[in-house]
Order: sequence, then structure tokens, then C-alpha cells
Amino acid sequence: MNDARMGGQSAAAGYLEEGRGADLLALCLMFFMVMNSVAMSLMPIVRDDLQSMFSFSSSQIGFLTSIFMLAFALGAIPMGLAAVRWGGRTLIAGVLLFAVGSVVFAFSASYEWFLVGRVLQGVGGSTVIPVSNHLMAHTIAPRRQARALGIFGTGHGLGVVAALLILPSVQAAGGYRAVFLVTAGIGVALALVAAGQKHIRARVERRPGEATAAALLREVGSVATNRRLLLLAVINIGVMAIVVGILAWTPAFLNDQRGASLAVAAYLTAGVGVAQMLGNIAGAAAMARWGKAFVLLCGMAVMLVATALAPLVPGFAPVIACVVVAGFLTMAVFPAIMGSVPDIVRRRGQVGAASGFLNLTNLLGTLFAPWVFGILLDTYGTGPQDQGYLAGYLWLALFPLLGTVAAAIFMATRRSARASAEAYAGEA
Repeated sequence: MNDARMGGQSAAAGYLEEGRGADLLALCLMFFMVMNSVAMSLMPIVRDDLQSMFSFSSSQIGFLTSIFMLAFALGAIPMGLAAVRWGGRTLIAGVLLFAVGSVVFAFSASYEWFLVGRVLQGVGGSTVIPVSNHLMAHTIAPRRQARALGIFGTGHGLGVVAALLILPSVQAAGGYRAVFLVTAGIGVALALVAAGQKHIRARVERRPGEATAAALLREVGSVATNRRLLLLAVINIGVMAIVVGILAWTPAFLNDQRGASLAVAAYLTAGVGVAQMLGNIAGAAAMARWGKAFVLLCGMAVMLVATALAPLVPGFAPVIACVVVAGFLTMAVFPAIMGSVPDIVRRRGQVGAASGFLNLTNLLGTLFAPWVFGILLDTYGTGPQDQGYLAGYLWLALFPLLGTVAAAIFMATRRSARASAEAYAGEA
């Protein structure tokens, strides 16, 4: 009955029933995900330039990643509200702001202006996930949305690969300015592509009161007291700390303590991007076979081991193997995290607010992980005999350790949560 009704309303709701049309929109949105992943991966590429030209410390370099992620997380909820009001045009404005931030960074010569550039990039990039999810929910038929989300999610790994394989050559030819000008060009190109998509340009229909800040804040406040969602948030924080921390510091580690050139180290770390693309597919399959809670627990536990071993294993290839395994698992658990949200909220209408809450809590991992890593390098040193990187990777491993504990509790409580839900349904 509901399926038939949904199918009958597809045309009125503006759904793309054509497979090619739905895939084309998802592909377009995927490139915005690529843009964000490129932005997250920039600091290892321009690190030497910034340190040699401006004498920035490791903690200052790390904070340039952290401040991007701070703006990225804080902007997500306001941008989700803007999507309800203005639809995909919010995305066009966001990527143009991203491009402005890239230009500001390219022509900066002081740390304060570098921070301004990264904040503008982060605010612009914060439009991508909430606006893209909003667009896909309103314009792609429900039976096509799983495929669309799969296409969209591959953009993260693809962006890492693109950044670490292509941009080191750009940096070698034109320095940090060329890298950020190329990044600005990506933003402008995406804005033009988005403007050509009618479903991105169009307003999205909304119910009265749906777009108010008060309504959104009420939903966020409600989901923030959900204990199982808080456990999921701890897991998600662990994942994001590894995603950002490993990409920010592994090329420098290979350069400082394993003798690789920074360009070669960046190329090898690009394997993380490939691993993440494969991990998303493998995680979805594993979730279907063994369940979400099992994937979360096993994924976080192995991620913990791989991260802790990275600075301890000898040679070059074992480090890359540890980092690639950790990167693979960050995206392998991602479908289970997102798929668990509808299972634990009190009603379906809270899924969006719960997803926004998870994105906001990412701050704890994405802000502190790379920044404190840099402080540890400044404190304990970066040379072959120094202990800075050991301390840094053990700091990163703390996040999946907490995530593993949270996943174990999440798995242990799922039966009681299921029994409570069944009892509640019976009373209703």
C-alpha cells in the first residue's frame, strides 16, 4: 500500500524515475564529495612549503587541518536548514565560497589569513553532505536511493586518490599557491556543473514550519539524549579521527622516519583512498551478512590494532599496509554507522536530526586528532630517533579504542533495545 502510494506520488514529488537521470545526479553530487576529500588531504602536500617559507610549527600545520574540520562540522546543521529553504542552490553557493577560501589561502602570507582561507573552505564544504542527502531524498525515487548513495559515497576515496596522486606534482611545479588555485578551479567548475542540473537549481517543496530553526533544534535536542545514538557517536568520532589524522601525518612520517620523499610518501598514502572505496563496498556486504553491530565491533577493533602498529613496524611497506588497513576499515564501518541511525531513533522523522548530530560530534575527532598529533611532534621530535610519531599514532589509536568499547556496549544492548521496541509496539 505504502509502496504503491509512493510510486504514484513520484512524479508529483519530482523523483527521477529514469535510471540514467538518477545516476547522473548522484554522479554529480559525488564530485562534491571528491572536492571535500581533496580539501582534507591538502596539508601533507603543502607542509614543506609552509614550513620553509613561513617557519610554521607542526602544531600550526596540524591546526590548519583542524580548523577546516571545525568549520566543516559547525556548518552542517545550518546548511541542512538552508537546504530545506533553498534546495540545491545552497550547494552552488557553498562551492563558490569554497573556491573563495582556496583563493584566499593561495595569496596569503600570514598564519591568520591561512586560517581564514581554511575556515571559508570548511564552511563551503559543509554544504555537501546535508544538501546532497536532502536532494537525493527529494528527487530520487526510494527504490533508486541505495544505488545513488553508493555512487555518492565513493567520492571520498576518489578525492583522496586524486589529491595525493596529482597535487604533489602541482606543488612541485608551482608551490602551495598553485595547489590552492587548482583547488579553487575545482570549486568553480563544480558550481557550473551544479548550475546545469535542474534538480539542483530548483526549489524543494516543504511543509509549513519544516524549515524553521526552532523545529530543527527541537529534533537535535531530542536525539542528543538517545543513549544508543551517543554510543554510535563515539564510534563515528573514532572513525573520523583516523580518517583525518592518518591522512594529515602519514606522508610526513614516511618522509621523516622512513626516508621517503614527501611526494613518494603522498603517492603511497593514496592507497588509503583506493582502500576506502573498496571498504565501502565490503562493509555494506558484511553488514548484510553479519549485522551492523558485528561490523562495528570488528571494524573498530582491527582499526585500533592497525593504527597502533603503524609507527612500530619496521621498514616502509609494513607502514603502508597498516595505514591502508586502517583506511579500508574507516569506510567499511561507515554503512553500518549510517544504517544504524534509523534503527535507534524514536521515529523516522528524527533520522535527519540524528545524522546532523553525528556530524557535529565529529568535531571531537577531526579537531583534536591532527592538532594534538602536531603538538606531540613539537614536544617529542620528528627525527629518526625521536618519539614524536610514536606518541602521535598512539594518540590516534586512543580514538578507535574508545570506539571499540562503545561498539561492544552497542552490541550488548541491542537485544534489550529490540525487546523494548517490541514491547512499545505491542502497547501501541
